[in-house]
Amino acid sequence: MSELSELSSLLSFLAANRGISLRDAARATGLRVDQICRRLEVLSFCGVPPYSPHDYVSYRLVGHGDDAVIDLQYAQHFARPLNFTPGEALALKYALEHFAGGADEESVGLLAELQEMLANALHGRARELMARTGRGFVVPRKAKVMREMLQTLQDAIDRRRACELEYFSSHRARLSSRRVYPFQVVEHDAAFYLYGWCETAQATRHFRLERIREVRVTDQRYDRRPPPSRKSGRMAGLFEGKPGDSLQVRFAPEVAREVQNDWASAPGAKVQAGRDGSLLLTLPLYNPHWAVGFVASFGPFARIVQPRWLSAELAATVRSILQSHKQG
Repeated sequence: MSELSELSSLLSFLAANRGISLRDAARATGLRVDQICRRLEVLSFCGVPPYSPHDYVSYRLVGHGDDAVIDLQYAQHFARPLNFTPGEALALKYALEHFAGGADEESVGLLAELQEMLANALHGRARELMARTGRGFVVPRKAKVMREMLQTLQDAIDRRRACELEYFSSHRARLSSRRVYPFQVVEHDAAFYLYGWCETAQATRHFRLERIREVRVTDQRYDRRPPPSRKSGRMAGLFEGKPGDSLQVRFAPEVAREVQNDWASAPGAKVQAGRDGSLLLTLPLYNPHWAVGFVASFGPFARIVQPRWLSAELAATVRSILQSHKQG
């Protein structure tokens, strides 16, 4: 444990056990009396610039020897209400609104109470800004939408009814309509997928529920069954199977450390630091669609070095995305 953690732990203990003697404190914490006294001395010199003593915590010993009682005293500003800077107040406000967007009814009520308490506790510029600023961008109540979709799909599976999906493909950057015979809803890596037969692909597919914009259950009953083979329709992992090529991506210094931390230990990964602070990441290329999305997620801070054909596919994907946002 670091010295800062030790000091924080002792302070928390003494704050929760006001009036405890040195002897009892030593017995409870496993420290010697002289160690407790030394740490109390250190705490009394913690403060704010210019780091004057008693800015945060001071103490006195009432009595003599090991039976002396520890009397903690705190700086006066701890008794005043906590205030935030205007930026901190807005960040907290928007964070509470964001969490409320995906919470159940009980949690929404609790979060609303927290927002009211925050508004009442603020003062000055932060309070004024909090009062006149509108709601930030809040995602829809995702949990509620997901529960309703799961119920709709499970009902279609039980009744063996075909579904029409409005599905967004992130790799192809377009929304399309699919007629699907649903077999099962599965969970994989903290995400839900609909496993079923797709008429368009004429094969089994997994549709990520977060990308399904709309589900319509039809009156068409189907008798098709899932493939008998256990591997048919199985969701292959990103690092399974035989790689078709090698992926090399050059990352700018702005994201090099993040990539180093996240990908240095990935299966088959190699990282090479550049003199300019950039990073070259080499991975087995199992899934080209995933690779396009992966590189695109870093925006201008990533560039495909190899293979060249994948670089062209990424460029085509970006052009397709831009075209979809082009003003008509």
